[in-house]
Amino acid sequence: MARKLRKGNSKSKSEDFDGSEVKKIVFHSILSYLSKKKGPLSKLEIRDLIIDALELTPGLRVEWAEIKKFGKNKLLVNHYDKVMLLDMGEILETIQKTWDGYLESRDPNFRH
Repeated sequence: MARKLRKGNSKSKSEDFDGSEVKKIVFHSILSYLSKKKGPLSKLEIRDLIIDALELTPGLRVEWAEIKKFGKNKLLVNHYDKVMLLDMGEILETIQKTWDGYLESRDPNFRH
């Protein structure tokens, strides 16, 4: 089954891709979400958070790739005429462990 990427915010094709700007947007978006979050994070919440953060970047279209075709935790990122396949497994795990560590530091009785 062929799937199309969702349309994201788009501007002129001549606009250059600024990786440092993407990092800032994603970092700020994640921190903003987590600052309001109470309790543990599910893997689905983290996946949705990453998609939402990346979709804030003009010109990007993002979607989780089909597991059967690309494997687990793969993200398709389209920027105009270029497509990247990113392995997000370590990032998902790092966010989860960092958040759990933060919760444990606030409440030693926390169990994840």
